[in-house]
Amino acid sequence: MVTKKKISKAQKSHAWFKPLRGSYIPIHWKGWVTYLPYVVYLYLTYILLVPNRSLLETLVFLVPYWVAGVIVMHWVAKQKS
Repeated sequence: MVTKKKISKAQKSHAWFKPLRGSYIPIHWKGWVTYLPYVVYLYLTYILLVPNRSLLETLVFLVPYWVAGVIVMHWVAKQKS
């Protein structure tokens, strides 16, 4: 049996992210400060790993980095929403 925590208005006003269709979007400046490096990380890993590689090599090397990044960002957003 899982019980939901009751969230007070004070806790909700300090939320960094807002749940949206299974994901989270930043709604506070602290959320944006967390989200922008995440987007830069995704972009840089793509730029560094894609050149001169086949599609299979790109998927093998890129997917683990992106999955790890998504898991960490999702966890942070869930904690701060």
